[in-house]
Amino acid sequence: MTDQEKEIKQTKAELKEQLDLKAKEVEELNNKLVRLEKKQELSVPANEIATQFFNPAVWAQMKGMAEVFAKSGALPPDINMPKTLMAIQAGYEMGMKPIESIKSFYFVKGTLNIFGAALTRRLREHGWVISFKDEQNKCTVTVTKGNESYNDSLTFEEAVRSGWTKTASGGLKPGWFEGANRKLKLRYGALSLVIKTYLAEVLGSATDIAEVAVDATQVISGEITPDKKLSLDPEQASKPMTDAQIATIKSLGCEIEEEMTYGQAAEMIKSLASKKK
Repeated sequence: MTDQEKEIKQTKAELKEQLDLKAKEVEELNNKLVRLEKKQELSVPANEIATQFFNPAVWAQMKGMAEVFAKSGALPPDINMPKTLMAIQAGYEMGMKPIESIKSFYFVKGTLNIFGAALTRRLREHGWVISFKDEQNKCTVTVTKGNESYNDSLTFEEAVRSGWTKTASGGLKPGWFEGANRKLKLRYGALSLVIKTYLAEVLGSATDIAEVAVDATQVISGEITPDKKLSLDPEQASKPMTDAQIATIKSLGCEIEEEMTYGQAAEMIKSLASKKK
C-alpha cells in the first residue's frame, strides 16, 4: 500500500468517527427535546391546550370581541354578551367572520336560528342553485346542484293551519300581511321544508330559518294554538242558534244582524273570544 493510499484510508476512518459522534449528539439533542416537550405539556393547564374541538387563543379573542360588541349599544337590547359569543362561535364553525356571524343568527326561545338571507348565501357557497316559483298565496322552491334536485312548496293556507300566521289575540301578524311580507315568508317557509328534509347539514349549528322559527316556535311552545274547526254533529250544527249563543255573542261586544245556524254561531263565538285574549 502506498503512502497516499494509507493517508486516504486514515482520513476516511477519521471522518467516519466524526460522523458517528455527530449522530450521537443529534440523538441526544432529540431525546432532550422530547423530554422538554413532555414537561411543557404537563405544565400547561388543560384549558389552554388547543384541541380539534377547542382553541383557547381563538376563544379568548371571540370573548373579547363579544364583550365589546355587547357593550357597544349597536346590537338589539335582548342580545347580551353570551348570546353574541354563541353567534360568533356558531359562525366560526361555519366559516363566517365575526360581524357576519352576528348579523346571520337570531335567537328564538333559546334556540339559535339563521336568517334566510344568510342561509341562501350558504347554499350558494355549497354549490346549490336556488329558484322560486311564486303563485297566489303559494311558493315552490327548487334547489339544484349537478344531478341532484330537491323541491317543496308552502301555501298560505298551510301556514294558517299550522298556526304560524296569527298573534295570540287572533290578529294577523305583520309578517304575513298580503304583499311582499307574505311572499318572503312563503319563500323561506318552503326553503325551510327543503333544507330540513334533504340538506340539514347546510344549517350548521342553527336549528331553522329565523323567519320561520319565529312563527313555528310559538306554536310548539304553546303560545299560539293552530286553528282548528269546531267538531260538531252536522245535524246539531245546522240547527238555529240558541238564546244562550245570542247572549254570549252580545256579551262579547258584537251585534247579530242576521239569522245564523248553531254551527255558525259557535264559530263566531270562538273567533270573538280569541280576539278578547
